Amino acid sequence: MVYTPAPLLKRSHALIFPSYTLFWLGMGLVFIYGVAAILLAPTSVHLLPRFVVESLLQSAFGYFFLLVGIPCGIYVIGWRASDLFVWTRAPGALTVDDQGLRDGTTRLAWRDVHTLVEQHQEQRVVLHHRDGTYRLRLGLWSDADALHHAVLGHVVPRLLEGVGRQVAAGEPVRFGPLTLSDAGLTHKGQLMRWEDIESIRLQDELDQGAATRELIIVAQGKPRKIDEAKVISAPVLLAYLSARLPG
Repeated sequence: MVYTPAPLLKRSHALIFPSYTLFWLGMGLVFIYGVAAILLAPTSVHLLPRFVVESLLQSAFGYFFLLVGIPCGIYVIGWRASDLFVWTRAPGALTVDDQGLRDGTTRLAWRDVHTLVEQHQEQRVVLHHRDGTYRLRLGLWSDADALHHAVLGHVVPRLLEGVGRQVAAGEPVRFGPLTLSDAGLTHKGQLMRWEDIESIRLQDELDQGAATRELIIVAQGKPRKIDEAKVISAPVLLAYLSARLPG
């Protein structure tokens, strides 16, 4: 898997409205509104028809909903709809060039990035750099695929060089739950030697409405599934493995 920088020296991505957050915002508000309707019903404040409240309480999950409805609503709004609140404060454009990216007053140099995390479900790339952490929310910017490719194209080759030097020097390199060494890959204390690794791939999964991406490593006929979001610098690891493994 080869990452190459975009040919343009400088490219600007316009801020766009994250319409995908409206569903999650609405779901969170429904949870909170439903619990409020139940709690206020005894005070004769009817946010929902009385028969709806009674049916809800008489159902198998009524009291469970009463207990977890508000926390779930807050969680959904704060987690899945958070891009909407970031959008209200974001600058009008994000600029990417050969040196780094600029987001309003924030400037991030590629040379300062030391690790990255792909969060496929949240449409984010988390860049850990010398001065802290930058969360690139792809859903907020136009031409998100090109932006994603450009960022990886600038960051991955730089990090890959460092990984190659460490492995050549006999130093293990950690990628979250995976450890890379000259002997192979180690996962949960078990070494998968290079000659035993048959294939690696990324696979999208959909579990109860939540989209995730799994890194699947097949060694000696046994597949291992690892959540990509838990693998630190997963694109760097994939680039190294693609170059190291035959085929």
